[in-house]
Amino acid sequence: MNLHPQIACTGEFHLRPLFESVRAIQSAPWGILSREKQSAFLEDAFYQMVKQLIRDVCGNKRWCGDRTPCSLRSTFVPGVRQLYITRDGRDAVVSWAYHTLNYNFNAGPRMQENLQRFKADPNYFEQHKQELLACETVVREFASQWNAAIVDDFQMMQSADRAEIDLPYYWIRYEDLQTDTLKYRNEIYQFLGLSAAKASPLNALTEPGFGSADTNRPNDFYRRGRAGTWQEYFTAEQLAWFNDEASEALRLISKNAS
Repeated sequence: MNLHPQIACTGEFHLRPLFESVRAIQSAPWGILSREKQSAFLEDAFYQMVKQLIRDVCGNKRWCGDRTPCSLRSTFVPGVRQLYITRDGRDAVVSWAYHTLNYNFNAGPRMQENLQRFKADPNYFEQHKQELLACETVVREFASQWNAAIVDDFQMMQSADRAEIDLPYYWIRYEDLQTDTLKYRNEIYQFLGLSAAKASPLNALTEPGFGSADTNRPNDFYRRGRAGTWQEYFTAEQLAWFNDEASEALRLISKNAS
């Protein structure tokens, strides 16, 4: 997106706690801002503040954006356009598992065991890929949370389709975006009312694998990037754990992409 001169979307704002605080204020029965009229004043002032903040940080561009990975509902601002990208949850759990190792997140005792192996040899789980997701509890918990998030996001988009909420959105699967990046990038520019002709050409950093299909850096934030590599890491049993918990989200993404 940032290859277009009228777009600045370079960071994660993580504003969800502010949105939650506003909702808490609105739900306080003893507060004046819980009343319908005053609550609307609060929302309007808050939404204006959020939009101004993002513009101030991103600079003087026609489109300024926040790219925090979060649910549509958690930071919903009426009328603000949303570029919504879904990633296959099976790829996402592999990526998340590596993030827990690289950044020492507390994900339970079994992942702590994995961390010790990883510290001794960052390539351990590339040499023993099907050990990465060997903990059933970890896989099921991640899959359940991913499923709930995707289902809720689709409910939001369906509400927008029925004109129940003002949520202009463009949905694209991460996998499709990699298949034909230029096509979908141009469609997104059109969604934003911009001319694709003014954008700089795609480059190596916009290609799957960051320019090389063989890229795989286990101890790097930008580890791999290619879609579909989850198949290298899952055993049949591990896949069954994931599918048990995330079947609804997998169906939604597959159905709506067809």
